[in-house]
Amino acid sequence: MHFPHPGRYSGPQDNLHDELLRVPFDVVAPWLRVLLTGDPTPLGTDKLAYSINPHLTALLVYRTDPGNYSSAILDKRHTQAWGRSKQDLWFTALGNMAYDQYQQYTVHSGTDTDVQVVQGVDWAGSAHVMRLPDVMRQPAPYGALVMLPDPNVMVYAVLHSRRSLPVIPFLYDVFQRLTENGPVTDQMLWWRGGQVRGMSTRPAEGGGVQVKQSPEFNALVERELPA
Repeated sequence: MHFPHPGRYSGPQDNLHDELLRVPFDVVAPWLRVLLTGDPTPLGTDKLAYSINPHLTALLVYRTDPGNYSSAILDKRHTQAWGRSKQDLWFTALGNMAYDQYQQYTVHSGTDTDVQVVQGVDWAGSAHVMRLPDVMRQPAPYGALVMLPDPNVMVYAVLHSRRSLPVIPFLYDVFQRLTENGPVTDQMLWWRGGQVRGMSTRPAEGGGVQVKQSPEFNALVERELPA
């Protein structure tokens, strides 16, 4: 049974958290989501989160207003009050996001892969990196490269072969052009098999990008990607 949202909350955040502790899980469940943030240190250590690396973290949140992206970050008290594990809440949130609409369009790169731009409609577009297989809807045995130029935007390119590698500076260029309100992170993320790894970037002299490739990504390029 899908309970309606109890309505926009405009009171103090502490009061909202106390109220949520008294609400049955079935009532709040449809409004759980995942949201990405940078360094989570200022948030404290009790939040329900999955750290991708020190500069990128996925938070479990409750939508406080179904008309926008306002949310409250959940903490360990909520798992206890609702009798659910953090993993239970995580999969509930991702399951909800499967019904959130987004817009997607293609930017042709001239390589054997193109850049896909995802813009959120019902929920923040960047968060969909946590359910990338559902968004890609195609096999990706070598994974995909992802950047997050804005909380509401995700750009990605599926890797097919070594001929896909020239898409890297092209992806970075699209990232730069779409960065208006500040990126979630300027890392280039490599998604593969459900794991997300971040690689730092910086603009290269004369254009393009320098990527600090991880050992795992280097191994992919040197030993796994077909010609």
